[in-house]
Amino acid sequence: MTPEARLRIAPSHSGGGQGTAVVPSRDFESQVEQAISRSADWLLSAQEREGYWWGELEADTTLESDYIVYLHILGQLDSPKVAKLANYIRHKQLSDGGWNVFPDGPAELNATIKAYVALRLAGDAASAPHLERAKLKVHELGGLEASNSYTRFYLAMAGALDWSIVPAIPPELMLLPNWFPINLNEMSSWTRAIVIPLSILHGMKPQRPVPAGFNLNELLVPGAPFEFPNQEGFFSWRNFFLKADKVLSLWE
Repeated sequence: MTPEARLRIAPSHSGGGQGTAVVPSRDFESQVEQAISRSADWLLSAQEREGYWWGELEADTTLESDYIVYLHILGQLDSPKVAKLANYIRHKQLSDGGWNVFPDGPAELNATIKAYVALRLAGDAASAPHLERAKLKVHELGGLEASNSYTRFYLAMAGALDWSIVPAIPPELMLLPNWFPINLNEMSSWTRAIVIPLSILHGMKPQRPVPAGFNLNELLVPGAPFEFPNQEGFFSWRNFFLKADKVLSLWE
């Protein structure tokens, strides 16, 4: 049934003006009630005998990829967990060589880069067929040079990238007064919980040496500059922050 068939147009008398209002048809209301009833029945059937509900929390493979990088930074790549994590990442690879960030979604660049790096750290050879396909997908999606800030932070801490190509988040940001347009008190609690740790990491620039012979040169698109591209036009917020990043990098 099309959306148009599910809704009907009725006169609207709110506010005394003339107009129309979209209201659900009886058929649509019936479908909603049925969906609610089926959902309630399923929840009740899934309840444990003791009265609670239990379900596996699932996410995309970036959690497993980040965990392998985390173990590498701690110097624990010999952990038996690495093989299990790597096996899960391989199992989730898409037919086109990439990895997605939601079920049935398309390959996403940063998730694919993280999976590639994690598998390399786990011992997979760059020449392995599954990583060859991943490399081609990374190139198709823009290459390592198109990766976002978070990915660059992770790779820099893992020793796979130089800190000079990571966006600058100086710790002095925490000293900015309230009257300054950009200050911590103007950020949401969620943002502060991300910005402050990243600024400390950027100030310390920790780096765990990668295994001998490990590099990510094959993920670069030949001839492409390793920088975030500017947007077209005289001014945009993206261009503003890119210029600010270059200035802040000089502060170091």
